[in-house]
Amino acid sequence: MMERQEKRDNSKMGLIQFVKFNLVGIVNTLVDFSVFTVLTFFGMYYMVAQVISYSCGVANSFVMNKYWTFGDKSSPHGYEVFKFIAVNAVSLAVSLSILYPLKPAVGVLSAKIIATLFSMMINFVGSKLWVFKKA
Repeated sequence: MMERQEKRDNSKMGLIQFVKFNLVGIVNTLVDFSVFTVLTFFGMYYMVAQVISYSCGVANSFVMNKYWTFGDKSSPHGYEVFKFIAVNAVSLAVSLSILYPLKPAVGVLSAKIIATLFSMMINFVGSKLWVFKKA
């Protein structure tokens, strides 16, 4: 009986974290798209704008996910920051590898949306299972 309740509580906690992670993802995406739009509007090459805008979203993501989504009140430590950067570097590489070839075919905005969807999947899995995983 107690084990069942514990499983239910863990499932509820996991669902809450998933919802929070996605809300943070929406905010990160808004930060990313806003910076990207401003930079490209002022003539910055879209691939450079992608790196800068994505990095702004990453910084926001780390802070919000660490302290709000996963409720970790400790100071960031080097290994945690390294893992977070590693996951996001992989995600950025995937994003760029999708954005570049798709842009001529579907336009920069559609390519950006598709690249963002793929990078979001990588980020969730990496953050949940590696970066913010409780020991």
